[in-house]
Amino acid sequence: MINIRHSFLLMVIPLLIVAKEQKVGFVESSKILAQYQATARANEQFNEFVNICRDSAAKLQLGIQNLKNEFEAQKLMLSEEARLKKLDEIERFTQAYNQYLQDVFGPGGKIEQKNDELMAPLLKKINDAIAKIAQQEGFSMVLDLSEDIFYASPELNITDLVINELNREYGVTTTLPGAAKKYIGILPLKEENNEAMAENLGMKCQNELYNALKNYEQSYNIVSKAALLTEMTRRKLDYKLIDENQAFQVASYAMCNYIIMGKVSKTGTRIDYTISLRDVSSRVEIASRSSSVTDDIKFSESLRNDLMALIEALRKSK
Repeated sequence: MINIRHSFLLMVIPLLIVAKEQKVGFVESSKILAQYQATARANEQFNEFVNICRDSAAKLQLGIQNLKNEFEAQKLMLSEEARLKKLDEIERFTQAYNQYLQDVFGPGGKIEQKNDELMAPLLKKINDAIAKIAQQEGFSMVLDLSEDIFYASPELNITDLVINELNREYGVTTTLPGAAKKYIGILPLKEENNEAMAENLGMKCQNELYNALKNYEQSYNIVSKAALLTEMTRRKLDYKLIDENQAFQVASYAMCNYIIMGKVSKTGTRIDYTISLRDVSSRVEIASRSSSVTDDIKFSESLRNDLMALIEALRKSK
């Protein structure tokens, strides 16, 4: 699992076969990519590209909304010909917007192309390093532990040797077990009733939780909202309708170790929500919190406090 984490698509290190005696070694591709220093810059470049694309999409969407607002304000005064012309203009802009989403975020679009562009040189270096270590250690084949291999004797695992080889150019020659920060992301909460949907509370909760999560950047790598949105867009998923299985798929392909998800509803001034912290690979719930609030300020504070409790539970679970 390629661990330029929250921005890149799943890639698998291919098998390496070096014709000698039949001695099989193993690597953990997810650990290699988590601790390979070059991934950080590639991740930054990818996020920058995604943000530029999202900004462009937002501008197109805003242009369409402005045209619609203008039409609504003027339609009673427009002639039939002018009205049809205006509607045609809105339709053309809408088609251009949809085409942009397809060209950029769709399968084979610019996002995937950028991923391939950034990943190709890293994968080559990784495979070269695996080949070099395999030859030095006398292995005739190296398999990826993520490929349905459930156990390998420690002396056959060359992961740390590969990481050290890759990081030599950065002056890093010792890979400490567990040294890499884990990656955590937050999905919009599922809106349970019409009032919650009308106020986009699921997205509002996600924004509040991300603001609070910034306090933990020293301990965890934060998977961006853009990365999660990209994965949902690629799969043509609506966050309002996404089920739990789809949520884990999105989190996995966005390279999250942990994901926060949940649900929210609103009745009058009362907001009820539940947030849950899950381990993505095992899908096990680490902790959850449920709260009810009736004030916007208390709502933000409550989310921050509940997030703090989830992170503390995660820390204690290690």
